[in-house]
Amino acid sequence: EALEGLFAERDREAEALAGVEARLAEVEAEAAAADERARAARRRESEAAEGRHRLELERAEMEGRLLRVRERVEVEWARPWEALAAAAGAVEEGDPEAWRREAREAAAQVEALGPINMLAVEEHAEEDRRLRFLLEQQSDLTRARDDLAAAIRQINKTAREVFMGTFEAVRENFHRTFRSLFEGGECDVWLAEPDDPLESPIEIHASPRGKKTQRIHLLSGGERTLTALSLLFAIYLVKPSPFCLFDEVDAPLDEANVGRFIQLLDDFKEQTQFVVITHNPRTMEAADWIYGVTMEEPGVSSIVGVELEGAYALGERTATPLM
Repeated sequence: EALEGLFAERDREAEALAGVEARLAEVEAEAAAADERARAARRRESEAAEGRHRLELERAEMEGRLLRVRERVEVEWARPWEALAAAAGAVEEGDPEAWRREAREAAAQVEALGPINMLAVEEHAEEDRRLRFLLEQQSDLTRARDDLAAAIRQINKTAREVFMGTFEAVRENFHRTFRSLFEGGECDVWLAEPDDPLESPIEIHASPRGKKTQRIHLLSGGERTLTALSLLFAIYLVKPSPFCLFDEVDAPLDEANVGRFIQLLDDFKEQTQFVVITHNPRTMEAADWIYGVTMEEPGVSSIVGVELEGAYALGERTATPLM
């Protein structure tokens, strides 16, 4: 019985021990959970401390930015912040978020502008004066250009009218002088580009009597010379000249054409003094004065002049017998 009692007591103690162990396990679990909660709390505390430190830094930065903004506003407006804040008053309407967005955009635009140039007003005034001056110069140049263009158009118009009038007069005289030199035939001058008479080449057509119509470059040397003389005297009739010089123009002419040339000079010599450089005896015979270059002594040239009319008169008086 005593042994049974001991076994029963042992069983009771074992049950109590099992209960104590279960409770110990629960306490250990609770302790582990508490420890975990403590570690989590310490982490949160550390994070909170870091967050607080970060917020303090942000606050200090914001306070610094606010201070700089106030100083900038005070410098730009030249008034203390308190006076500006009092004058601004309270804003009662509108969306604060929209204002913030607008303020950020304005700040970005201001930042993009860069540093403020305090001399911008004076520079703008100077540039504005320069711009007005240049605009006036441009206006003057434009007016001058228009005036020059109008003058050029007027000059071209007048030049065309004068040229065409002179050209037609020369053309009529060319017909008359050509027929006089060639004793007939046909000739003409015309503009290769009638729409631009001042820049147009001039075509010359000449057809002496008995020949087919042809361009002047197909004529013989003598015919080209007479044609050129016809055109020269046609121009002369439009604008006469008191003095005219010919340099061996009769060299390519035959006897008959030399006679026509001399007759042409004789027709015009009352109005113009002709100086003819020639080696043709017939031309010399028709001259009123002859000037020649001779060498009376070796190496010494001299000019000799003879008035043919006076020489003829002197010869006639010498040939007349004295009474």
